[in-house]
Amino acid sequence: MATRTKTPRREREPVAKSQPIHVPKAAEIIAEKLRRRIVLGELKAGDALPAEAEMMLEFSVSRSSLREAFRVLEAESLIEVKRGAGGGARIKLPKDEIAAKSIGTLLQIRGASLKEVLEARLIIEPPLMRALATTRTDDDLKALRDHLAKERDNLENFNVFALATAEFHRILMQRAGNVVLALMTGMLDDIFRRHVTHFIARAREDQLELNKVALANHTLLTDMIESRNAEAAAAVWRQHMQQLKDIVLGELGEASVLDLYGGQLIPQ
Repeated sequence: MATRTKTPRREREPVAKSQPIHVPKAAEIIAEKLRRRIVLGELKAGDALPAEAEMMLEFSVSRSSLREAFRVLEAESLIEVKRGAGGGARIKLPKDEIAAKSIGTLLQIRGASLKEVLEARLIIEPPLMRALATTRTDDDLKALRDHLAKERDNLENFNVFALATAEFHRILMQRAGNVVLALMTGMLDDIFRRHVTHFIARAREDQLELNKVALANHTLLTDMIESRNAEAAAAVWRQHMQQLKDIVLGELGEASVLDLYGGQLIPQ
């Protein structure tokens, strides 16, 4: 009698659990619609939003949902709400400093160092100088030359000169023409600016000489930008940023953790 061969049973594949569907709350929907209007420029800085009753009617929501949406946008620094008589909500566009502080806080939580901030700037900024030398306008040159005059006038005023050099970086990034990289470097520059006072507070004996070198580098870069010498502009700025990195880290230490709250550098 023939023996029946049992066919091995196929094990059932585990059924993937369905992910819960997130149904946006009314407040989230309102916040997203208002956010979109702001991004598209339909609502501009300083514009007053309609009265609560009018917006409740427009979105068919309760007062509590509308106010929750306001709290979301207020936390994102997109609106400013004044309570009481004569109050209301107005559009308030976020400043670069807000983004810089948020990024700086995240970097601090993750243990980022001042060395890493300077290295990031060294990677990003020289190529932007190449682009600026290629696309610069007469207005760009005027802004740079005017700022150089301010640096020369404050060469021996160490606190003012230090902040002026940081401002020179900001002008360069804004004029380079890349909005994304300008914002990124602006955030890094704001973080670095918070540590400039620590460097100046050391009262280095050679501070005046360092200021003269910085001014010479800034002037040479501006000359290269004016002559549209893109490669030379990038090379000058790369060398300058490397010098800055070496000097600052030699004074403050490579392992200094960013501290944006107490204004102190914490050695690891």
